[in-house]
Amino acid sequence: MDDLAAVSSARRFGDGHVDVVLEGGPVGLPAVDRARSALAGTGRIKVPYLGGYEHFERRGDHDGRADDASRVVVFHWTMRTKIAE
Repeated sequence: MDDLAAVSSARRFGDGHVDVVLEGGPVGLPAVDRARSALAGTGRIKVPYLGGYEHFERRGDHDGRADDASRVVVFHWTMRTKIAE
Protein backbone atom coordinates (compact mmCIF):
# COMPACT_ATOMS: atom_id res chain seq x y z
CA MET A 1 0.00 0.00 0.00
CA ASP A 2 1.44 3.38 -0.93
CA ASP A 3 1.43 6.30 1.52
CA LEU A 4 -1.53 8.14 -0.05
CA ALA A 5 -3.62 4.97 -0.13
CA ALA A 6 -2.80 4.46 3.55
CA VAL A 7 -4.02 7.97 4.31
CA SER A 8 -7.35 7.28 2.61
CA SER A 9 -7.86 4.34 4.97
CA ALA A 10 -6.65 6.25 8.05
CA ARG A 11 -9.12 7.34 10.73
CA ARG A 12 -10.72 10.73 10.23
CA PHE A 13 -10.63 13.17 13.13
CA GLY A 14 -12.73 16.24 13.80
CA ASP A 15 -12.10 19.83 12.82
CA GLY A 16 -8.64 21.20 13.38
CA HIS A 17 -6.89 18.06 12.13
CA VAL A 18 -5.33 17.28 8.77
CA ASP A 19 -4.23 14.02 7.16
CA VAL A 20 -0.45 13.62 7.21
CA VAL A 21 2.01 11.50 5.23
CA LEU A 22 5.54 10.96 6.54
CA GLU A 23 8.17 10.63 3.79
CA GLY A 24 11.73 9.42 4.03
CA GLY A 25 13.43 7.83 7.00
CA PRO A 26 13.83 4.11 7.55
CA VAL A 27 12.45 1.82 4.87
CA GLY A 28 11.01 -0.52 7.52
CA LEU A 29 8.78 2.13 9.12
CA PRO A 30 5.29 0.67 8.61
CA ALA A 31 2.77 2.42 6.33
CA VAL A 32 0.34 2.62 9.25
CA ASP A 33 2.89 4.83 11.06
CA ARG A 34 3.42 6.98 7.96
CA ALA A 35 -0.28 7.84 7.51
CA ARG A 36 -1.87 9.69 10.40
CA SER A 37 -3.78 12.77 11.43
CA ALA A 38 -2.26 15.74 13.25
CA LEU A 39 -3.42 19.08 14.50
CA ALA A 40 -3.38 21.72 11.79
CA GLY A 41 -0.31 23.86 12.26
CA THR A 42 1.86 21.03 13.60
CA GLY A 43 5.42 21.56 12.39
CA ARG A 44 7.19 18.46 13.71
CA ILE A 45 6.27 14.84 14.38
CA LYS A 46 8.32 12.34 16.40
CA VAL A 47 7.66 8.61 15.86
CA PRO A 48 9.06 5.90 18.17
CA TYR A 49 10.82 3.20 16.11
CA LEU A 50 13.31 0.44 17.03
CA GLY A 51 14.70 1.95 20.24
CA GLY A 52 14.74 5.52 18.96
CA TYR A 53 12.67 8.29 17.47
CA GLU A 54 12.32 9.24 13.83
CA HIS A 55 11.84 12.99 13.41
CA PHE A 56 9.81 14.53 10.59
CA GLU A 57 9.25 18.20 9.74
CA ARG A 58 6.55 19.84 7.70
CA ARG A 59 7.86 20.97 4.32
CA GLY A 60 4.78 21.67 2.18
CA ASP A 61 1.14 22.44 2.63
CA HIS A 62 -0.47 19.60 0.67
CA ASP A 63 -0.20 17.05 -2.10
CA GLY A 64 -1.46 19.43 -4.79
CA ARG A 65 -5.17 18.66 -4.59
CA ALA A 66 -7.39 21.71 -4.86
CA ASP A 67 -10.05 21.05 -2.24
CA ASP A 68 -9.32 21.18 1.50
CA ALA A 69 -11.39 18.06 2.21
CA SER A 70 -8.76 15.89 0.53
CA ARG A 71 -5.79 17.89 1.81
CA VAL A 72 -2.73 15.85 2.78
CA VAL A 73 0.18 17.52 4.55
CA VAL A 74 3.62 16.07 3.78
CA PHE A 75 6.33 15.82 6.45
CA HIS A 76 9.90 14.83 5.51
CA TRP A 77 12.31 12.86 7.66
CA THR A 78 15.07 14.98 9.23
CA MET A 79 16.89 12.82 11.77
CA ARG A 80 16.88 9.92 14.21
CA THR A 81 17.57 10.12 17.93
CA LYS A 82 18.02 7.35 20.48
CA ILE A 83 15.67 6.89 23.42
CA ALA A 84 17.39 8.01 26.62
CA GLU A 85 17.84 5.25 29.18
